[in-house]
Amino acid sequence: MTGWERSLIFEQQVKDFKRVWSRLDSDIALVCLCGNHDVGNRPTKASIERWTSSLGDDYLSFWVNGTFNIALNNCLFSNPSGAPEMFQEQLLWLEKRLIYAQENKATHIFVYTHFPWFLRHENETDEEVVTFSGAPPGWGPEGTSFPDNYFTIPFEERQMAMLLFRKYNVTACFSGHFHQNVVAKSSWGMDMIVTGALSMTLSSGMASELSNGEINGIGMRTVDVGEAGEFTHKWFLLDE
Repeated sequence: MTGWERSLIFEQQVKDFKRVWSRLDSDIALVCLCGNHDVGNRPTKASIERWTSSLGDDYLSFWVNGTFNIALNNCLFSNPSGAPEMFQEQLLWLEKRLIYAQENKATHIFVYTHFPWFLRHENETDEEVVTFSGAPPGWGPEGTSFPDNYFTIPFEERQMAMLLFRKYNVTACFSGHFHQNVVAKSSWGMDMIVTGALSMTLSSGMASELSNGEINGIGMRTVDVGEAGEFTHKWFLLDE
């Protein structure tokens, strides 16, 4: 597929997205995060600007009832080589926002990204994660699967974020990308919650270990936020 064909598809997808989500109740805020299918597996200044010109900032922060929320473009953490200056700019911005949240006594700090930072624990390496996630029947050639270590942030870039999240007491991180659910914690108690896609679901060879009993399928997650450090979340299948 040529560059102009990709651009044409992206433009039509943006139009369709805005048309569908324009029907959302005006009382519900919609925050968009870019993923690897939006800015690429190796984001560049051009690919990120294509996103921002159509859907707004690729990273941002906002308050909701005393909770400070940070949305990151962690596709840059996955591979910063195509836009190293933009990666460093976002990293510096991230620490400033975390300092700001702490100084202003946020009851929680939540971080939202596309890629999960990790699947089991923050110090896992690619060599440790040896399982694969299989695609459903009818998707690609029979037996199509993906290595699970493809779905997380590389160790070096992950540790940059983990140091900040631990230092400034981030409550939880939420992400997607893995096409199935994960409920995990860091060694200091930060939640890493991954929610499956609304399209295709995958099934990891260690799904029973990762999912914490959540049923694999098409669904959504709700989060109920309480007092400082307290929150609950629940996974629903759409046909329930």
